[in-house]
Amino acid sequence: MTSLSGAVFMYGPYFAVFGFAASWLYRWGVLRNRQGPAPREISGPSEAALVLGFTTLAVGHLTTALAPGAMRALLDDPDRVGVIETVGLVGALLFAWGVGARLRRRIQALRAGVPEQAPRVLVLALLFAVCLSGVFLTVNYRWITVWYAYISVPYVRSLIAMEPVTEAIVASPAAIKLHALSFMVLVAAWPMAGLPFDEIFPLRAVARRLGEDGASKVPGVNA
Repeated sequence: MTSLSGAVFMYGPYFAVFGFAASWLYRWGVLRNRQGPAPREISGPSEAALVLGFTTLAVGHLTTALAPGAMRALLDDPDRVGVIETVGLVGALLFAWGVGARLRRRIQALRAGVPEQAPRVLVLALLFAVCLSGVFLTVNYRWITVWYAYISVPYVRSLIAMEPVTEAIVASPAAIKLHALSFMVLVAAWPMAGLPFDEIFPLRAVARRLGEDGASKVPGVNA
């Protein structure tokens, strides 16, 4: 008989994907993707932290998921594990810093009475919680990267193959399961909030700032 935890991790990811699709269709089909008023911009360093943090986390997670054998071979050396986890921790802290800045701006807009801000605040708060739980896992559990490679990645790949294997993830510590469940809820809720991707990966804004800074240093440009 499947336990409650096993059932959640067996069917929860699929419900999250279906929820994402339904929310996306509702926002684009019914709401016409109305964005509402934008809050104040965050600082340049916060935008840079978002780009660097998101890139670091995405590369680390996707590389392990797409090439688990190569990553496991890389993780056989404790020194390499230490380096990888240090880089991941720095990326997670940078991303959390940027998300926190976005969340602060949204809360300010909500308090100022700007419409359509509550869903965005909730989703950004959830993303911030996911970031902090990832930082907690990296600091509190040694070899969390190895754990991800040997436990989480096989679980995700089994979901993609439509043959969920949940025993290992169910037996994981509560903090790891909470991190995974929070991410599932975030996936399902993100489209309903109507947050553009630039909110967490403002690459164009960072490139624009760098271009403006470069232009300002060229003699005669602003003369």
